[in-house]
Amino acid sequence: MTYNSPRLEWIATDMRTGEVIADLPDLDGEGSSPITILQTMGRYETANAMLPLPTAPENWDYATTAGAAALVLLQDDIPIWGGFVNRRTRGVGDTISLTLATYEAYFDRRYLGDVTFTQVGQNSIVQSLVNSYAAAGPNGGIPIRVQIVNGGAGKLRDRTYYDKDDKTLYSALQDIAGVINGPEWTIGWEHLTNPERYTPVLYVGDRLGASLPAGLMPLATFEMPGHLTAAELFEDFTSAAGATSVMAYSSGQGDTRPQSPKLTSTDPRRPTFEYRFSPSSSITDIDTLTGHAQGKLAQLAGGTTTVSLAAFIPDAPQLGVDWNLGDDVGFQLGGLDSSGKDTVPAFPGGRVGVARVIGWEIELGNNPFITPVLAGPAI
Repeated sequence: MTYNSPRLEWIATDMRTGEVIADLPDLDGEGSSPITILQTMGRYETANAMLPLPTAPENWDYATTAGAAALVLLQDDIPIWGGFVNRRTRGVGDTISLTLATYEAYFDRRYLGDVTFTQVGQNSIVQSLVNSYAAAGPNGGIPIRVQIVNGGAGKLRDRTYYDKDDKTLYSALQDIAGVINGPEWTIGWEHLTNPERYTPVLYVGDRLGASLPAGLMPLATFEMPGHLTAAELFEDFTSAAGATSVMAYSSGQGDTRPQSPKLTSTDPRRPTFEYRFSPSSSITDIDTLTGHAQGKLAQLAGGTTTVSLAAFIPDAPQLGVDWNLGDDVGFQLGGLDSSGKDTVPAFPGGRVGVARVIGWEIELGNNPFITPVLAGPAI
C-alpha cells in the first residue's frame, strides 16, 4: 500500500490560552541530530530543539519563553504532539536551544488539596482532579479539557488526598492508573476556532484506543520485509521490569505499616524474583494496596517485552488516520523466502500477530521516521 506523505510543521502557542504566537518553519534538532519526539500512555516525555535566529519570527522571544510557550507539531494542519518550553539556552551564537516537555509534565508541577472520593468512578476521579487542579480557572491553570473515551465513570474507587502530603496531580494519576484494571490516560491536542487556538485534551477511559474485534483484520499493519526499515524486540527482566512475587506497602508508624499480601505468579522456568514498592505514602487501606500489587504483578510477571518498529513516514500507516495510541495494530516480522530461508534471521520462522500501541516516537528531519512501540501477548 502507498501512503501520501503528510506535511509536518511547527507552531508556537500561548500556554494560558492556546492562541497561536508564531509559525516556526525552521525549528530543528540540536547539532546534526533531528528533533525526536515521543508519546507514551500515562507519562511525560521530553524533546530537544534548536531555533536559528536569523530566520526566526520577530516575536521569537515570546514564542519560546520558558514556562509560557508551547510548541505544537501539526500533521496536515492537525495537531499530533505538543510540549511546553521548560528550558531555553542562548549564548553569543545565532541559535537558541530549547527543551520541551509534554503537558503530562505540567501535572507534576501542580499539587492536590484536601479531597475525598467515596465510591466514585475511576474515570470521573481523573476528570475531577484535572479539572480542579490543572484546568484554566481561578487556580491559574491551562486550557485543557477532559474527555472520557469509554467505560463511562469507570470502576468505583475510594480515594483521599491531603494538602499536607504534597502529592502532585501527576503522581495521583499514575497511582490510580497503577491498580489492577485502573484507568488509562494520555494527553492529545485539538484545534479550535474563534479565536484560533490549539489546546490539550486529556483522554481517559478503561482503555485507550480501539481493540480489534474477533475475526477482523487490523486497519494498520507494519511489515518487514516491507515498509519497515528496522525492528527491535526488547525483553527486560531487570529489577523494575520483571518479578514473580510482588508486595505493595505504604508508610506506617513504629514497627507496623500497611502492606498487601505477597502476590505470586507461577513460572516453571524462573526462580522467585521479588519486587516491593510503595505506590503512595498516604494509602492505609489494604484492599487498595492489594489492587496496586495485582496491577504491578500483571505488568511484571512475564517481564517487560516490547517491539519497536521503524518506518519512513511517507511509506507507513499514518498516525492519527490509520492508527492511534492504544489501538490494536498488526505486525509481520520476517518469514521464509522461496528458498526456505528466514528473511529476518532474528525472528526464526517469522512473527505475526496483533498488539497494542503503547507509545510512539517520531524522528523529524529530511527523512522523517515513525516508530510505534507495541506490547501485548502476541509479542
